[in-house]
Amino acid sequence: MLKNIIIFIAAFLALLMMAETPGVDAAGSKDVLVIGMATSDIISLDPAKAFEFSGVGLDAQIYDRLLDFPAGRFDKPELSLAKSYEVSPDGKTWTFHLRKDVKFHSGNPLTAEDVVYSFQRVVILKDQPSFILTQFGITPESIKAVDKYTVQITLDQKYASGIFFSCLSAGVASIVDSKVVKQHVQKTDKYPDGDYGLTWLSRNSAGSGSFILRKWEKGDRVILDANADHFANPPKVKRVVIKEIVEATSRRLQVEKGDLDIAWEMYPDQIKALKQNKDLRIESIPATLIYYLGMNVTKGPLTDNRVRTAIRHAVNYGGLINNIMGGAARPINTFIPAGFAGYQDVSFYREDLEKARQLLKEAGYPDGFEITMDHGDQTPNPEIAQAIQNSLARVGIKVKLNKLISAQLWPKYRAQKHELILARWGPDYVDPHTNAQPFADYKAKQLCWRNVYYNDATSGLIQQAGQEMDNDKRIALYQKANTIIQQEGPYAMLFQPMYEHAVRNNIKDVYVAPMFDLWKLYTVRKE
Repeated sequence: MLKNIIIFIAAFLALLMMAETPGVDAAGSKDVLVIGMATSDIISLDPAKAFEFSGVGLDAQIYDRLLDFPAGRFDKPELSLAKSYEVSPDGKTWTFHLRKDVKFHSGNPLTAEDVVYSFQRVVILKDQPSFILTQFGITPESIKAVDKYTVQITLDQKYASGIFFSCLSAGVASIVDSKVVKQHVQKTDKYPDGDYGLTWLSRNSAGSGSFILRKWEKGDRVILDANADHFANPPKVKRVVIKEIVEATSRRLQVEKGDLDIAWEMYPDQIKALKQNKDLRIESIPATLIYYLGMNVTKGPLTDNRVRTAIRHAVNYGGLINNIMGGAARPINTFIPAGFAGYQDVSFYREDLEKARQLLKEAGYPDGFEITMDHGDQTPNPEIAQAIQNSLARVGIKVKLNKLISAQLWPKYRAQKHELILARWGPDYVDPHTNAQPFADYKAKQLCWRNVYYNDATSGLIQQAGQEMDNDKRIALYQKANTIIQQEGPYAMLFQPMYEHAVRNNIKDVYVAPMFDLWKLYTVRKE
């Protein structure tokens, strides 16, 4: 009898383990969506700390926010946890009325107390993404619960509603279950009075989103289970398994074999072969990343805008896009990426070697000059750098390439020690201000400042736009600043890459997003 009981228990545990951790053939199940992607960048799944692509992408499935972008829509956020709002006449105090039908995965109701706690812990912890909220002057004291389902947030001045709402839709503004998190507060060396659940939330969750975090096994997989009771977006599949597959070639082989339903972020050499497979399709969208060449305007010839303009005309943009990126990119002459409000499909520059040579002659460099370009060590940066080196050599500019690891490259850039630098920029939230400010306002001490380009006109335009409540007028200010930056600034905008994913044909309603914060899996269904 005891032997039979032991056998029964062992069998039951085996079944439980199978249910908990789907095998490699899970893609064959209609209820399980299997995605292969590189998730090694995850440091934490706590929305107050997560600032890497994969981390914020996963948090978008697990947590809800006061406002959010619906699947496939990226122009402006819509009400989510908030059902309505008001703003005071001076534009500083915002009052949000919450839905009363939202429950956390724990079963606890979501109330104003949770919103206040979530925002306060972001401000107090002061981790990387906290600036998205604190830039509005938000302090622990400026957030309060008026009643059980009403929250009031007071800002330090008036800000454009589009900027504020986009930031309330960012991952850092996710609402956590305060009751659950408070049960897991730990005292650490950094937080001797308590870490606000930071340690526990790095690998666990306390959300109300469409999916429940079941397990994160670093270097292996993430398992998400459906929250069938979600107030607005119950998922179409019961489980999502995200397998850690760093190599794109391996992702390609597994999606072709059927071990994956979606192979995330394929590169041009894989895409060419995948397009021949009748069982697959390629879903693509311009990423919000912008690759650019930064020019320190205090370094030698770069002080002359004619030289900077010559460099912009000397670049072989078509070669970068077609030869290096395999066509998976598009030209861009604006600091606002395609997909954001205010993007303009205009062309300030094209390859024109004769014009480049003429400008160099006028600036006093008829025979060119020598200069150093810093760049990262990860593909495609070395390849892009070499292509730019070849482009500029045609007009006499001899570029010495200096390949650096990230830990060396970015500190040097922030210290304004470079001459030329190949870099890329991705937005922190979904609004043109997140790009306009770093590219055009030196007072923000980001990209414009790093290239020592101090222009009070563009800085003033960006600051004015940040307070303009009329969205059309706000966008016009960004576009005016962009025209100045493109004509006189310290950049050569190179291209905007594409995100391309291989999807098996039985996977439907996949809405590819231009950034991970906008990634939504609740629409995806499997036939």
